[in-house]
Amino acid sequence: MPSDGRRRVSWLCPAAPALILGSASPDPFDGVRTDLVRRRSGGGLVWLDPETSAWVDVFVPAGDPVWHADISKAFHWLGRTLATAFADAGVPASVHPGPYEAGPSDGLVCFGSLGPGEVMVDGRKLVGISQRRTREGSRFQCIAYERFELGPLETALDSATAARVHNQAVGWDDLGITASPTQIAKQMVSFIAAHDAD
Repeated sequence: MPSDGRRRVSWLCPAAPALILGSASPDPFDGVRTDLVRRRSGGGLVWLDPETSAWVDVFVPAGDPVWHADISKAFHWLGRTLATAFADAGVPASVHPGPYEAGPSDGLVCFGSLGPGEVMVDGRKLVGISQRRTREGSRFQCIAYERFELGPLETALDSATAARVHNQAVGWDDLGITASPTQIAKQMVSFIAAHDAD
């Protein structure tokens, strides 16, 4: 976590596919054979594929004009900004305005749920956002997919749950937007960097 009191946005490029476990995620399923990484922010399991994922981190120092003491409300400025970035790219995105919804996997899989401020299209999650808070501020981790995939979780979940998660999630290519993960990540970074306090 940065300690210099400055807001920053980072575009991250993973070196290899991995299954990301949230701070409260259970131990991996039997039979999942891939790299495992545990993040300190909350949320469900995330499949990270460098070929199809756009991953951006945002740090907001405590006291910044967009920082919010309410953990749920803290997501909303970022969700609105990312929804605008996708709308500019041709995706009719909006922000989940309500409380956390565990969804078909009971919160086990990130994209099977909807959290406050997360970006969606017709009720399907387009951008997952997690948050880690310390005295220094809030670190948000944002992920979007070119085509939504469960990766190794596809066979770890029962088929009915996997199908319901697929119906809950969406990638930008699924919506007819032809763009690479690099192009989408740059779009996200550009809009976040240009954001002024509401």
